[in-house]
Amino acid sequence: MRTCRRSVTAGAALLGLMAAACGGASGQGTPNGTATAVPTIAAPSPTAAPTVEPVTHLLFTGDIIPARCTLAKIRELGGDFTLPFQPLHGVLTSADITVGSLDATASDAGTPFGCTPTFSLAAPAAAVDGFRYAGYDVMAHAANHIKDCGIAPCGDRAMFETDANLRAAGIKPVGTGKDLFEARAPAVIVRNGVSFAFLAYDDIAAYYHATDDSAGAAPLDPETIAEDVANARKFAHVVIVLPHWGVEYTASPSERQRAFARAAAAAGADLIVGNHPHWVQAHERIGGTFVAYGLGNFVFDQSWSLETQQGALLDVTFTGARITATRYIPIHIFDQYQPRLADAEEAAQIMERIEGGGR
Repeated sequence: MRTCRRSVTAGAALLGLMAAACGGASGQGTPNGTATAVPTIAAPSPTAAPTVEPVTHLLFTGDIIPARCTLAKIRELGGDFTLPFQPLHGVLTSADITVGSLDATASDAGTPFGCTPTFSLAAPAAAVDGFRYAGYDVMAHAANHIKDCGIAPCGDRAMFETDANLRAAGIKPVGTGKDLFEARAPAVIVRNGVSFAFLAYDDIAAYYHATDDSAGAAPLDPETIAEDVANARKFAHVVIVLPHWGVEYTASPSERQRAFARAAAAAGADLIVGNHPHWVQAHERIGGTFVAYGLGNFVFDQSWSLETQQGALLDVTFTGARITATRYIPIHIFDQYQPRLADAEEAAQIMERIEGGGR
């Protein structure tokens, strides 16, 4: 039976109205690699008593950028980096796996700017305290600001230190590495006996892309996605792709986004959740693959338009290794730093853009 309901700590009555794109199934992968042992999900025997498959909830958020005016606001309020996440703490921590998209650095290698116009989105290492409080398990870090240092250059140190700080907080970064091989490697998490592999890619900043002998982000490449999905499938039942892609401030995915989504779906990816445009974008299903093209901003200071102050969380229910429900939770960013549940009227507007942003 399909369902779009889930109990959450905050705003349950409102969130129940936000059901979207429920149902559908994606193929269940059976691990066949020998490098890592993962649990299997046994197929029910026709002669045995019915086996209840585990239910696992994954929650995805939009762009997280605790820099610039967001950083200045947090410092003005005393420097507590849990502040942006406090209103939605119950929602974020209620998931079995919470996944974010970090479009910045969180390192003391450089010196962040304050609330000033700049494209250098550097945050201090203490920002990771907020991510840990929010319950993030995985952080996509393949993006166009992964080596930003703020006022003074610091080379690759900001990226390396950010990833190290995330790991120290119990959060798995994905999509970056000391070389291309490492950047393309999956991050794997097991919940309820089901293993989930995450792959992350950047399509915005080629100058930050990893190569065979240099550090950076995994580049988004339709020609290599099949190889990466096949490799991830050796270690996991479910493969999830996290691309940093698209055109800023647009609700309709570009043809390049759609082409990569088709390639990833053909390769066997179960779920694709993108970010970067800073607006919510359309979603669609390609065969058995659910695609959310963009979740908008989550923690950022872009207060100069309504659309950039809006976003959505995506709650995906897996029964065993199959997607059995998806649900959006619309949010609004207040005071350039703090996301909260959108009220009913604004939530409906956000959902209308998600539903109407495709073809």
